[in-house]
Amino acid sequence: MKNIKGCVLFAATLLCLGQEAYAGRRELSHEDVVIEKGQTMREDVATDKSITVNGVLDGDAVSGGGDSVTVNGELTGDLVSIGGQVFVPGLVKGDIASIGGQVSVSGKVAGDVASVGGGVDLSGSGEIDGDISILGGSLIKSEKSLHKGEVHSFDIGAVRKVLPRVLRLARYAGGRERAGVSPWLVGGLVGLGLLVFFSILATGAILLLLPAVFFPRNVENAAAVISGDMWRACGIGALMLVGFFPGLLAMVVSVLGIPLVPFALMLYAAAGVLGLSAFSVVLQGRFFEGIKKSGPSGLSGKVAAGYAIIAGLMVCGRLIPFIGGILSLIGFMLLAFGAMLGLGAVWMSRMGNQSHTACARPAQQVLPPGQ
Repeated sequence: MKNIKGCVLFAATLLCLGQEAYAGRRELSHEDVVIEKGQTMREDVATDKSITVNGVLDGDAVSGGGDSVTVNGELTGDLVSIGGQVFVPGLVKGDIASIGGQVSVSGKVAGDVASVGGGVDLSGSGEIDGDISILGGSLIKSEKSLHKGEVHSFDIGAVRKVLPRVLRLARYAGGRERAGVSPWLVGGLVGLGLLVFFSILATGAILLLLPAVFFPRNVENAAAVISGDMWRACGIGALMLVGFFPGLLAMVVSVLGIPLVPFALMLYAAAGVLGLSAFSVVLQGRFFEGIKKSGPSGLSGKVAAGYAIIAGLMVCGRLIPFIGGILSLIGFMLLAFGAMLGLGAVWMSRMGNQSHTACARPAQQVLPPGQ
């Protein structure tokens, strides 16, 4: 949940960068920047055209217009590129962040390399000392190349690497007039924000649909418990949430319990996903019953409809003025309540293996012989 929240905040930041670009402090150049061999430039460079460093650039380099950036010489600062390819036959002492273009390194990069929407090509005797983070691309590495850091081929790693560099671009991007803002910049940042945002929504939908596809009977049993014994399930779910961290702590301080911690976390996560999937089924049923309409007939469609209700409230709340905050709060409360209720239902149904009738059936009284 923490990673998802951070990713949502990142997407919101990118959506706002288009407006922040108009208030930047420096003028974005509209010409190609070329630093000849033997020449040293001691200042930051920002342009919406190409950048070629054959000499030494003692500062940061920012290209936001979709043109290429080539470092044959030496760059002492960070390099940010949007929409264009990055070629590094020389030396980059800082970090490289690229959005929408491939990063090709045949020289040396002393910092980290992050690419969103493009890959990283470490060719020849190229060397990267820092980490490589990739979203929407792949890493190509030759046998003679050297990489000392770690590789993160997932969204959070790339987001965390790119965000500080992209924020740096905002201070360069704002001309004194709106006509000075590159459409590549605004379109690229907004497009990336929407990509990450909808990726989060799609990931949540896939997670909740997995139990409905592979374990439909378990989802139906847990949903029946929620419908038939809601408040008992809510109470058990609250106890499970309250006792989660103390339970983990008790396992950690025990030598025999430490190996069981990963299994406990996986079991808890599986129970949470199964419970939310069951809650989505109940939620959509109550919703369509309230509006007197017929909902989806299949189990997967019911789960998707319930998830859409929660996600729609949380998303639309950010777009609608005045009452948007209330809608977002309702969506968040539904998500939290559904997680708690789902955990209780999963516990009562033994991970969905027992029906609601079996869960609610009282124990039979054992009579003494002869009675």
